[in-house]
Amino acid sequence: MNFQDIKALDESYVLQTYGRNQVAIDHGKGASLWDTEGKQYIDFTSGIGVCSLGYANEDWAKAIYDQAMKVGHISNLFYTEPYARLASRLVPASGMAAAFFGNSGAEANEGMIKTARKYSYEKYGEGRATIITLKNSFHGRTITTLKATGQDHFHEFFFPFTEGFRYAEANNMDSLMEAAGDDVCGVMMELSSDR
Repeated sequence: MNFQDIKALDESYVLQTYGRNQVAIDHGKGASLWDTEGKQYIDFTSGIGVCSLGYANEDWAKAIYDQAMKVGHISNLFYTEPYARLASRLVPASGMAAAFFGNSGAEANEGMIKTARKYSYEKYGEGRATIITLKNSFHGRTITTLKATGQDHFHEFFFPFTEGFRYAEANNMDSLMEAAGDDVCGVMMELSSDR
């Protein structure tokens, strides 16, 4: 299919919730992508920072194939070797105490918000549930992570939002101190190379 055919099919059957570049990606190799018209691009987006493994990597494709032939997704109600082995490699590499696996960045952020609020409640009691995030940040598309996002245009249409977020300017200690208070249980920042 060419770009116009793909675009027409998409516009007929996909809810149009995103602004898109006028390009249809056909395939990739390494860090390069090619569109349906044969134009080559270098991928600097990596799935908006969630999948930076490149394209057409034969070792990665074989590992996915081998695992898919054994078992695909299994609920976290059960133990699986790949899940435990991955955690055993991530924890020492990160210096953290344990790993949390989520289906998306928004779910990971929801887990972080819940962890901060639970920790604060258990350590200090009620009244400390506010999370400080940065203005111009983006934290996900759930109701809670939209509210955590420090961009006003994401705070339209989807009311009511989860309460408990305050925003500070990046690189501005005065703004951070102004947002701080006795009700704060955490500061949430996602580092990005485009800011």
